[in-house]
Amino acid sequence: MRFKSLLAGLALALTALGPLYGCMPSKDWMHPRIADPRKEDKQFVEDTQFCEDKIGPQKDEAAHKAALDDCYRRLGWQRKD
Repeated sequence: MRFKSLLAGLALALTALGPLYGCMPSKDWMHPRIADPRKEDKQFVEDTQFCEDKIGPQKDEAAHKAALDDCYRRLGWQRKD
C-alpha cells in the first residue's frame, strides 16, 4: 500500500512539473479508453513507472525498449499512427 502511494505521489509530481518546464515527455502512445488528454498523460506517467519497475534494468537497450513496448500494450496502450 505504501509503495502505491509513493508511485502515485511521484506520478503526480512529474505531471505537475511537466508544464512548468514545458517538456512533458513526447509519447508515441495513445490510450483509446482515456478521452481527456491530461488524464491520459497522467496515466502514461504512472504506467511508465509501473512498466519500468516490472521489467527492471537491462543491459541491452533494444531488449529494454521491446519489454517496455510489450508492457504498454498489455496495459491497453496503442502506438500512434
